[in-house]
Amino acid sequence: MIWLALGVAVLLWWLMTGLALMSVHQPLKLKKPILVGSAVLAVLAVLGVEGNAAAHTTVATIAGFAMALLIWAFLELSYLMGYITGPIKSAARDDMPLHKRFYYALGTTIYHELLVVGVVGLVCILGAGLPNPTIQNTLAVLWLMRWSTKLNLFFGVRHFNSDWLPENMRYITSYLKAGENSWFIVFSTTLAAFFTYLLFFYGQIAVEPATTLSLFLIGWLAVLAVLEHCFLMVPMGETALWRWAEAGGRKSGR
Repeated sequence: MIWLALGVAVLLWWLMTGLALMSVHQPLKLKKPILVGSAVLAVLAVLGVEGNAAAHTTVATIAGFAMALLIWAFLELSYLMGYITGPIKSAARDDMPLHKRFYYALGTTIYHELLVVGVVGLVCILGAGLPNPTIQNTLAVLWLMRWSTKLNLFFGVRHFNSDWLPENMRYITSYLKAGENSWFIVFSTTLAAFFTYLLFFYGQIAVEPATTLSLFLIGWLAVLAVLEHCFLMVPMGETALWRWAEAGGRKSGR
């Protein structure tokens, strides 16, 4: 079961990350239909939350994991394409004190943060009390690790590939600090690794196969999120994993 979860998690993570990178670098005339298509899939996934959460089978678990990723894909695209961001759409000044830079950095994304809270909250309500919480738990892990990544980028990391951002969103790099790792990335990565261990521990002792698979899927997703934190700490040539997507996006964006 653990190897099935590894294969599903890695394949979907690699493929959907690549498609997202390709999508955000498309010309405006293609971005809108891509976002609309992503929104339709996300809405269908949300409508299916209750039915999926009620089915406690391995097939439903894998489907729920994929549905959560579809919902998350829309949320990410809506921000990275620049459609749902925040009231601040300009670069930070060099003389900004830390507290003000944090306030303005939050202002670049606050509308999107509220959207994420609303969608994740709605999914949790729809699936509450049902035996298959894969969608809710997957979204919760993605949400927490996304916030960890954002805070790390704000406080300081050694490596960040700003080329993955589309031109219209490059202003947010002025709120980030690249070049040296802060204490927070070591702390957050260690904490995330510990909770990842707990997911695998409880997956090993789970009695029902669907529960085991669900915990392993989310556990491998957490491993990948920890790995992404490591990419921020030390350059590892991770861009090679999605060179096909970046090349496709640049070519289409011309």
